[in-house]
Amino acid sequence: MHETPRPLVSAVVPTYNVAEYLPAFLQSIDAQTSDLSAIEFIVVIDGSPDDSARIVKDWAASNALDVRVIEQENQGLSGARNTGLAAARGEWVTFPDPDDEIDPRYFEEVEKFLRLHGAADVPRPLNLAAAHQLRLLPSGEIVDNHPQRTRFRLGSRIVDMSVEPIIQLSVNSSFIRIDLLRSTGITFDHQVRPTFEDGHLTARYLLETGSHDIGLMASAKYRYRLRGDGSSLVEGGFTKPEKYTNQVEFGYLDLLRRGAAQPEGMPRWLENLVLYDLHWYFKGEQSVHSTTAGAPKHVLGRFHELMEEILGLISRDAVRSFDLTGMEYAVRHALMYGYDPEALRHEWVRLSDVDESRQQVKLSYWFTGELPVERFSVDGTDVLPLHETVRDYSFFDRVLVRERHVWLPRGRRVAAWLDGDRKVFTRWNQNGNPDTLTPAMLNPAIVALRRRVNSRFTPVDDLKQHARARAGKAYRNLRAKLTKRNIEDETLEWMVRAPKTRRLYEHAWVFMDRDTDANDNAEHLYRWVRKNRPEVNAWFVLRKDSPDHERLEREGFRLVEPGTMQWKMLLLHADHFASSHADHYVTDPLDRRRYGRHHFKFTFLQHGVINYDMSRWLSWKAFDRFVTTTRPEYEAIAGHGPYSFSSHEVVLTGLPRHDALQRKRETAAEQDLIVIMPTWRQWLLGDRVGTSNDRQKIADFGATEYAQQYAALLASPELERLAREHGKQIAFMPHPNIKQYLGEFRVPAHVRLFSYADENVQDVVARAAAFVTDYSSLGFEAAFVDAPLTYFQFDSDRFFDGTHVGRRGYFDYERDGFGPVTADVAGVVRSIESIAADGWVSPPEYRARTAATFHTRDGRSCERVFEAMRTLDVIEGSGTAALSEAVAETGDGTAELDPAVPLDQQL
Repeated sequence: MHETPRPLVSAVVPTYNVAEYLPAFLQSIDAQTSDLSAIEFIVVIDGSPDDSARIVKDWAASNALDVRVIEQENQGLSGARNTGLAAARGEWVTFPDPDDEIDPRYFEEVEKFLRLHGAADVPRPLNLAAAHQLRLLPSGEIVDNHPQRTRFRLGSRIVDMSVEPIIQLSVNSSFIRIDLLRSTGITFDHQVRPTFEDGHLTARYLLETGSHDIGLMASAKYRYRLRGDGSSLVEGGFTKPEKYTNQVEFGYLDLLRRGAAQPEGMPRWLENLVLYDLHWYFKGEQSVHSTTAGAPKHVLGRFHELMEEILGLISRDAVRSFDLTGMEYAVRHALMYGYDPEALRHEWVRLSDVDESRQQVKLSYWFTGELPVERFSVDGTDVLPLHETVRDYSFFDRVLVRERHVWLPRGRRVAAWLDGDRKVFTRWNQNGNPDTLTPAMLNPAIVALRRRVNSRFTPVDDLKQHARARAGKAYRNLRAKLTKRNIEDETLEWMVRAPKTRRLYEHAWVFMDRDTDANDNAEHLYRWVRKNRPEVNAWFVLRKDSPDHERLEREGFRLVEPGTMQWKMLLLHADHFASSHADHYVTDPLDRRRYGRHHFKFTFLQHGVINYDMSRWLSWKAFDRFVTTTRPEYEAIAGHGPYSFSSHEVVLTGLPRHDALQRKRETAAEQDLIVIMPTWRQWLLGDRVGTSNDRQKIADFGATEYAQQYAALLASPELERLAREHGKQIAFMPHPNIKQYLGEFRVPAHVRLFSYADENVQDVVARAAAFVTDYSSLGFEAAFVDAPLTYFQFDSDRFFDGTHVGRRGYFDYERDGFGPVTADVAGVVRSIESIAADGWVSPPEYRARTAATFHTRDGRSCERVFEAMRTLDVIEGSGTAALSEAVAETGDGTAELDPAVPLDQQL
């Protein structure tokens, strides 16, 4: 009887609910350049409710490949893989995912590599191989940006993981010896979920078999699909309780316990593997957009207990020298010291900034626990900080590490003591010295050594080679000089020094809202400056295709088109730049690598009152002035907490646009509008177009919950009847970021559709008899003028799950809000009915909150902001002293411009 030859590879394909992606995966198999005679495919249909089974069966019947289809009740990913593993007959097993794709030469390259390096007669046969994993974007683009991609830059090779810091997590691109797996009894552990079952199996396999070699197959390309909608386990796992319990305990902790029991002690590669996967938890907590914000609160206590045990098994040096991917300093410090019962006290403090205008220096240091006892001296005299703050780095509702910032007077000799110990000074954060020499330290030393040798006089090539190289270099240099960029820079270099240019732009004050829109705080402040401080050389930046351009041009605004030569000359001469926005294209408008660090002082005017935690976005911004409006907002940003700012930057002035808003409300002919004005959602925005504020559109906007909820509210017959009976109009005005979808809203005929391009938002707020919003800072605008307010928050959990720009902060809508919070259309209608019954006046409870919150309703916010900006120009003189005296008079040491104190007494 003829025995069927054993396949080289068994490809186990666990399949559940992927009918959308299956055809592309199967087509990538059909496109293979090898005949696939050495490969068997085992497709496990794991109780999939969609059309996956039919698609696979039709495909299997249409070709001559070795394909087996196994159907079973749903057992989860681990169960499906274990079923396929039990049925596999090959020498090696791999587990490709059916929503991914493989390169046409994938199995050809794999077979060649395994037969060469995995044969039994090889002196040191290979037990694990890994393909080169690329990323397949939702757009169809294939990119090589996986964090572990550098493993493959030297081509296909065998690596000793005990020597080189290499790890392997994914089994979808791994090839493992089946016989060794079975002899050790290792299968996928269903307790490890929702992810990391791959890394858990691979690491146990290496530990049990005593293997530490890995074959890297650079030419075998595996295309891992990024769905982009958060539907995959990897993308959406951070909202699941098991991510913080099962995965941590039965995955990471289990491996470390096994590693600690090894005769040679804990392998560094295992520490690296666990740290690599864990660091995404902590990195996510410091990211602006991260689903870690949606971590279930009830499991976080257990998560921190497990982390304490895990970090007791991982050496501090492993954390210190971890370099498989970039690890933020705060994350590294949190892992090194955040779970240590002993308080962190470094031997150093850092010089982190210098303010030449005010002759101050900023010192920073890291600590845990209570604030150390501080002592500072300048030129032999003890001094107290002029400004101070503490930034708390919170990870999953627990502060693990803290950073102190103090501003001191500048002197010739500054000294610092913490808890009685004198500290040394550094310019950079220090990690300490590792106890092992790693490539992260060695490679820069090698590069530096090579640079010491002058290649011009090193005979490493012959005369002809050298001649060709010199000719090529000369040609490239000539071409570089004739590029459009170089010609433009040469022109700018001369024009920026021209007398006419200097007369026009010298000491300019530049104002800007968005590049695409105006009508925000920068516009209002510019207008005030031109009217009240005509000696200031003020300019306003706005695109010519902006709907606001013609209006401002008619008013006489001095407008500059962003990106033009005039714009560059303006910014290179400017003393001040003030904007209501803080996107990168605003805060760093000129390419620093090309033009250097900008000269101007940047004032963040804000787009509105910050009512939730935006520290992960803003704390890294280099603001010279940070405008706030309410005392709680000021204290949340300048005080101890998640932000890095202090009274050195933050001022309590009020928003410039509030001055005009208050006048408009007082002079409005009538309040005849029921205004519905929601904010945007991060997940409704497409990719940014270039570096501007423009965005691409997403598909099926009308099917989103956002569109459907507001469509239901606008179509409410009860709301229509209420408006008609009281002689009011319903006005719908969505956020500018949603303006491209205005045509997709189903707006009834009785509703007026307003856009920011055609209507002045202040005119609309001034006419509001009732105001409906969700999380928008425009709720503060309505409250500022006592317009009756209702919050419509049908998606609050998702809004604050980390996918938007902010997380829950100091402001609680139920406790601190200026109107009732509702989650459905019926609740909004009931709230407006109550407002109508009370004569379109906000209830006393909310009016009292408004009165206690806003202290800047005196019409002088523009003046206060201008003076706060002006003090940035003062160089060690009476202006600074006067400001310090005014600050002292407030009694709390905060560097705010107090609206209760006349400006001439403050400045």
